[in-house]
Amino acid sequence: MLRISAQRLANRRRNLILACSTGAIGLTGGAAYVYAAHSEDVPSLVGLQRQATFWYRVVPVVLDYFWKFSSRSPLVKYQRWSAGGANNNIASNAGNSSSNETATVDANETTIMSQQQDSLRRQKQLQACHEQHAPEILQVMLDLKGLFVKLGQVLSVSALPLPEPYRLAFKTLQDQVPGHEDYATIMAILEQEFGKETLHEIFESVEETPAGAASIGQAHRAILKKTGEQVIVKIQYPDAAWQVPADIESVGNFMKLCVWAGVLDQDAAQMSFQEFSRQFINELDYESERNNLQTIYESSLDKSAPYLKRNIVVPRVLKDYCTPRVITMTYLPGSKLEDEARRQLAMLGIDTSKQSMSAVVRDSARDATAEAYDSKRDVELNVVKEDASLVTSSRRSSVMAAVSQLIGRTIGIDAVLYSIRLARRVVLWSTAVAVSAIQSAAPVLPGTLLQWATEHQTAALQAERLSLTATWIDGLFDVHGHQIFAVGLFNGDPHPGNILVLDKDYVDEGTSNTRQKPFRRQQQQQQLGLIDFGQCKRLSSDEQVRIAHLILSVANHESDESIADALRALKIQTKNDSTLFLATFARLMFSHLQPEHMDHGWHRKLHELDKVTYFPNELSMVYRTSLLLRGLALSLQVNPSVAQQWKHHAEKVVKGQKF
Repeated sequence: MLRISAQRLANRRRNLILACSTGAIGLTGGAAYVYAAHSEDVPSLVGLQRQATFWYRVVPVVLDYFWKFSSRSPLVKYQRWSAGGANNNIASNAGNSSSNETATVDANETTIMSQQQDSLRRQKQLQACHEQHAPEILQVMLDLKGLFVKLGQVLSVSALPLPEPYRLAFKTLQDQVPGHEDYATIMAILEQEFGKETLHEIFESVEETPAGAASIGQAHRAILKKTGEQVIVKIQYPDAAWQVPADIESVGNFMKLCVWAGVLDQDAAQMSFQEFSRQFINELDYESERNNLQTIYESSLDKSAPYLKRNIVVPRVLKDYCTPRVITMTYLPGSKLEDEARRQLAMLGIDTSKQSMSAVVRDSARDATAEAYDSKRDVELNVVKEDASLVTSSRRSSVMAAVSQLIGRTIGIDAVLYSIRLARRVVLWSTAVAVSAIQSAAPVLPGTLLQWATEHQTAALQAERLSLTATWIDGLFDVHGHQIFAVGLFNGDPHPGNILVLDKDYVDEGTSNTRQKPFRRQQQQQQLGLIDFGQCKRLSSDEQVRIAHLILSVANHESDESIADALRALKIQTKNDSTLFLATFARLMFSHLQPEHMDHGWHRKLHELDKVTYFPNELSMVYRTSLLLRGLALSLQVNPSVAQQWKHHAEKVVKGQKF
């Protein structure tokens, strides 16, 4: 009876705390909401309303976690005290009925069993709590939109620790296309930015439907009145300048509250927030983005740069049509690589309709390295999953995992992936030959065969495109390696939505003669275009050298000590400073996917060995770039070694340092 009464008292205290906290937040948030609702033209008050809405919705969730699971919670303290008393009673009873030695063993076994049961019970409760609150937090993101939707998208595919119910809930945000401002509002912003009463003085036309939209701005295709040139005009939303910092502040304070409540690990929360805040604050600076794009464009004109050889182009900035909130650049006609990748995956029998290609790429990359951060998530790394994860989020069976691991170890992962692609190309070329034969004999063949030939008449084009994939991957690694090691300025967000497969007849008529002639000679092959340079990172000469040493140590298969020292030189920190962990982690980041990487137990042992506590910003952005490119490659059945791809660029940096 005493125990039941104490439990009821604890429940009442919990309800009282939640009620008081929710009531206080509700009163404060309600007052702020009513006050700000009548002052929507004042950004600070609108921001107050937005923050009040956020806190009103999320604080009760954090308090629920705190009450149920924090070591400082009165309920948790009572449960531990109660469990301790029960164990003592059992041990006492065991001692009264047995010899001292036997009693001690029985008591210890009973205590261990009780602790295990308690741990299992708490794990089930925590899982239930995650499943209860994940939809609530998802709804907050959907209601507030903007940066919160972007945050959910990032978290759903991040390598950082996140409970699986939240990850699955946030994955639904991948298909959320950001809303966009109406056409009249955008035209008014452009008129204000350019200081013109009418835009007809500048543009022949501006397409009403946005060519793209994001959380802080949108882009429209237009034609310049003076030259007739097709351009893209990127416009920042008027509220972005205050809304993004306000939302970032809310997220930061929320993470601090979660750490205090014991919901999040402090190191993981800090790493997550630093990456998230840095990413979106940088995107606000359109002048910096314009300068970055101009620098990279000018570097692409250098004949020694890999752009010409690799048939990769970047937009040209039109400075006369740029302002602090507007960037105008040349238009690159073509489809996104994510659309092309989706078609090629469909050729391989892989359905990507359940998630965006950006999510597919980030999943492929994250699954290759995630467990070095956290072994608690049940990730099965096998060649089968690299394909099957695009079809379904369910786990592969242990039998399939074992089979794929055996195949990988026997003939090698590269051989497996090459065989898959070769077999598909053979099928496509065979189909193309059959289609040609059927079309030649069309007058004497039945209609069913003609219909089949019509349905498969693009087989030759599909086979040709499929054979270009490895060339594209090599080119993308080469260009980004050049940006990192030769220019010291690179795009840290090369996901397939920011890469275009250009129309075959595209030529930038505004380029200089020195670029145009060799550029035209390269027109035989398909070109790629790189867009969106809002997340660029600059590296100092010293940072370039230290990263180059790390890449070379992995590419040259140096000793564990050498690779670990190269990482230490970049100021990475781990809990135990394990040389084996650091060397293995570096190889996992920048080398080939290996058969042992398909083994969940291998990742668990690696995590038990050590844990990353600090990841330097300069390495983080380089790693992010390699992670996205590697994920794109893996999703297209190519298994590159990042270190080998960048080795020749890194060697130039090290040689330059010596001289």
